[in-house]
Amino acid sequence: MIIATFSVARQAHGSLATTPPSPEVRSVVVFPPLCKVDAFWLAPFLDCLRVELAGRGLDCCTLAEPDGPAPTTASLQVRIEIDPCTADADRLQVFAREATGPRRAERQVSLADVPETARPRALALAVAELIRSLGQALPDKAPEAIPAPTLGSVASLATPLSADTPQTHLSIHVEAEARGLPTRDTTLWGGRVRLTTHRRLFHADLDLGGNYARAQALLGDILVHSASVGLGFGPRFANKTAVLDLGLRAELGWAWLHGETALADVRTGAGSGLISSVGIRASLEVPARMKARPRLSLESGAVVRGVKGEVNGQPVAGMTGYYLLAALGIAVSL
Repeated sequence: MIIATFSVARQAHGSLATTPPSPEVRSVVVFPPLCKVDAFWLAPFLDCLRVELAGRGLDCCTLAEPDGPAPTTASLQVRIEIDPCTADADRLQVFAREATGPRRAERQVSLADVPETARPRALALAVAELIRSLGQALPDKAPEAIPAPTLGSVASLATPLSADTPQTHLSIHVEAEARGLPTRDTTLWGGRVRLTTHRRLFHADLDLGGNYARAQALLGDILVHSASVGLGFGPRFANKTAVLDLGLRAELGWAWLHGETALADVRTGAGSGLISSVGIRASLEVPARMKARPRLSLESGAVVRGVKGEVNGQPVAGMTGYYLLAALGIAVSL
């Protein structure tokens, strides 16, 4: 299944036009995906594209660096991006444009229903058709006309996606977590909602959550509640099987402590305070191709500012020292 969208440059008076291509456009330069995954078959694709463009008076194909500068000689530039970059190579975004002219076109190609062995040829066919849409014919042939868009498609043509703009993707995570603080012999149980954005090989997270703990003593119990917001960032590694996020994380919140007792002659108290921590986090999502993926996270760090609860002057519970955290949840791509 191939889903295509086209964009055509506007003239100054606002109407859509099919400006003929510059006659000096003779070569094709291919920019491979910026996303570094093993799922893209570059060599077989280029071989198939040479076959598809044979006889059209075009020199196919010069291979450029993914993020390299555009060539100075007149050429037709073809850029390919894997969308998203989570090793899901059955969806690609293809852009074509004249290096020295105003015309460009774009297409989203879905290869979900195409066998692995046939995907290089299917992508080459889609790219060749996109090039033909720009009217890249032999000099003695008239350029192929692009039908005028309907009124319903004018809005989408007015805001074409730039070929130089990397894609940014969002996902939301819901997690249950357990946080141990060995120096206070306290285990906090809670949940967290996290929003993650990733672009190329970088990710950033923003999360909100809460925790609860109960520590028992001879005279009664100390209850700990906390709410916090966290921010994390770092590198992302993805292949066909898994997605691995690594990075630093900082957390800021508020904690409440109060005592409970069944003894009539024991007086209880309550208090609250600011809490903060910094740590290192690793998260694994499998399988990478699914829209909803199980997610396991491990984190370790130190409490920068904490609270503690005491019974008869002796610490019984609290949030100080170092911590160890494990979280299990689900990640959903938006």
